[in-house]
Amino acid sequence: MTTTGRICCAALLPLALSWFASSAPAALQASDTTWDGSAPPPGVYFYWYEPSFYTGFAPRTQNPRRVHIRLSRGNQVRVTVVLGDDELNDYLADLVLRHETYQAVIDAKVIELTTNKDYERFVEKLAQMGVAETAKGRDSLGADAYRKKSIELMSALNPGRVFQIRIPVDGLLASWHARLAALGPADLASKEQQLDAANAILPGRMNLYQLGPELVASLGRAAELARSEKADSPAFREQALAFLETASEGRYRVREGAVEATEFTAIYPAGTIDATTTYKGETLPEFGVSGVWPFIRRDQGRGLTGMVDYISPNPGYGFITMLPYEHAGGIVYNAIHNAGVRCGLGDTPFLPSAWRKVMGERDPKKPYQNLWVIARGPTSHGCTRLASGHMTELRQIAPSESPVLERMVNFRSLPQCYDVFDIHGDGSPQVMGVQYYLAYKNRDHTPIKSYVTNRREPFYRWLYGDNIEMAEVGKARLKVVPTCRFVLRKAQETESITDVGLYEAEYAPEPMQFYRTKPVAFDSNAGYEFNRELRKVGAGHMLDRAKLLLK
Repeated sequence: MTTTGRICCAALLPLALSWFASSAPAALQASDTTWDGSAPPPGVYFYWYEPSFYTGFAPRTQNPRRVHIRLSRGNQVRVTVVLGDDELNDYLADLVLRHETYQAVIDAKVIELTTNKDYERFVEKLAQMGVAETAKGRDSLGADAYRKKSIELMSALNPGRVFQIRIPVDGLLASWHARLAALGPADLASKEQQLDAANAILPGRMNLYQLGPELVASLGRAAELARSEKADSPAFREQALAFLETASEGRYRVREGAVEATEFTAIYPAGTIDATTTYKGETLPEFGVSGVWPFIRRDQGRGLTGMVDYISPNPGYGFITMLPYEHAGGIVYNAIHNAGVRCGLGDTPFLPSAWRKVMGERDPKKPYQNLWVIARGPTSHGCTRLASGHMTELRQIAPSESPVLERMVNFRSLPQCYDVFDIHGDGSPQVMGVQYYLAYKNRDHTPIKSYVTNRREPFYRWLYGDNIEMAEVGKARLKVVPTCRFVLRKAQETESITDVGLYEAEYAPEPMQFYRTKPVAFDSNAGYEFNRELRKVGAGHMLDRAKLLLK
């Protein structure tokens, strides 16, 4: 079962504030470690390790350049997909195809659903929203109306995660003009300055980490025009918009005086390496490696190898896709993967008693034995951990084919650098965060102690130290916010900005359906091939019916 889950005299106020500032705890220090069980836990209940498939509604893209993945301070991973015509045209049909494929393997008795009823909820929601009927009426609606309807349904199925971006061009180009005009020719001889200037045309969305000769030349021409022409001159405008089109590879379009895009953004709490680092005297979670890291094939391992979307035979990884980005020697790879640690309901000391006895959903007479919850803090040997359902969703978002996954990258900040992003496209960038307040230490894949209580304010004091000004959700602020520049396998701190609002995404559910394969063992080679193939369903991928055991 998936569950989701808050008077002082005026004369004394300055003294009180002074005392509070001096006594505020540093990051990763906490006095209260007791978890509150008054609300259901975020996470996934289960009996024992079995395979699963995705039952949520996130879109898939087959274009690796449309996905931006970023780990940053606060221990969260932001995944932003810039949806183009292909993704919007295919979205509803992909949902229908996933439903039909899941139902086909159920009807053929290839699989038996177990543990939970997320599949039934998936089917019910598709019917409730009329997805199949809308997909059938695509031709009658016309291209623009159909894409608009797809966005409406995607927004309803993924509340709070679909954003219609419309940024006025005049203000964008005026800002870029001022940035370029302040640079001399010698400044742009620096690769670092080139990257900063190029990314400044669309802050937070361009995300360039290397520039080819064509872009360097185009940037140079724009800078020359910025020094000799006004921001509204036709020559500068034409050059700037040409640069934007080329640099964004068409992901951001200019229409009727604005840069437009439809974006899907998910923010996942993340576990990082079980180590700390020091920044300006403060202890922070270590991230292992920083910079831009392409995903790589898993060529060594105990299971089937030769692909990016590797499934480990170690049951602790839940038979959920891993996405490796660093070969650490031998069969060891650092990857983005699932929670990696189960909290046994009978032997995890910090779990609240209210979370311990939960009866099964598919078998209401049988209590669950385990709970998957991600630890948002230091926890891993070297990988980046996401909640099991979120890892399942990330695999859904990413392209189907392994060779295409090799062209996808993940951005990894320095531990002190925040993710500052204008998520609404309204000119108000914020530090990205998520409403998730669980962190624990584990040893040998066994949870042993909680780091801090799971109440929002003390958790944020532990996570951000005294750098946060607490307020209600949506109004908290970060005092000093370092940001990073990214190049291949290296991040560099660039600037610090002050007084930035904290965006707190709601914790997204983890829709995944457990199952067992019937013709073959799910942990056999044929079972792994079935598992991987079932996660590839989508436009642009030719389903292999033999691997789905339908031949």
